[in-house]
Amino acid sequence: MILNKLKWILVIFTLVFSGYWYLLEFPSFLYSHKFINDNLVIHSDKAIPKNIKTITDEVLIRLKRSELYSAEQTYNVYIPTEYWRWGIVSMPIYYQNVGAFCIGNNHNIFFRPSDIAGNTLIPPSGKLADAQERDLIYFITHEVGHALMFERVGVISHFSDLPKWLREGYPDYIAKESFDFEDNLDQFNNNEWRLTEKSGLYVRYHLFVSLLLDKEGYSLNELIDRAPDKSEILNLLKSYSDKK
Repeated sequence: MILNKLKWILVIFTLVFSGYWYLLEFPSFLYSHKFINDNLVIHSDKAIPKNIKTITDEVLIRLKRSELYSAEQTYNVYIPTEYWRWGIVSMPIYYQNVGAFCIGNNHNIFFRPSDIAGNTLIPPSGKLADAQERDLIYFITHEVGHALMFERVGVISHFSDLPKWLREGYPDYIAKESFDFEDNLDQFNNNEWRLTEKSGLYVRYHLFVSLLLDKEGYSLNELIDRAPDKSEILNLLKSYSDKK
């Protein structure tokens, strides 16, 4: 009797997991509208505002700065207006309080409900930190940045082999229109909130990546294959600050 119950539990669990994974890999049936710009596809459950062309043009400009970008790869982004479409993909993995995430073999990108016409992500609660720098263009580029890293190293290795500062710092690096290294370094040295790990922002990690790529002459492939230890990066930042 107990064995039969365990078998049924296993069967039910397998069916639920398989259904959820299928949803992550093939969610297009939930989104009746789409806009295609080159190899970037935006899906929505409602008619997509006309400014999506301007938004996706800028996203592509930023993505093409990256040596990981491939014109042969299609990037699918799902932006709902109704919360339940976000909830069914985010809640099972406890991602409901994030802005967006990239997942699966198809590297699909799921957003929480957002205001495309206003070029903004609607945060789960309160005010969006660094909102001026982190508009919808930023978030789309950042999440596709994760897809670029998945393609380079594989999904599992992305999480198991790459340090968090590189996993999040590089997408932030390509997603922002501009970055004032000196100003952010001063904020880092003054321990200002937005440059701390507790902030939940990735400016600190962006600073690390900018230091290594723009100041120390590392290539991205060198960072991916032989990422410096965080203590080494902090020493480099201190040395750079002392030279100022």
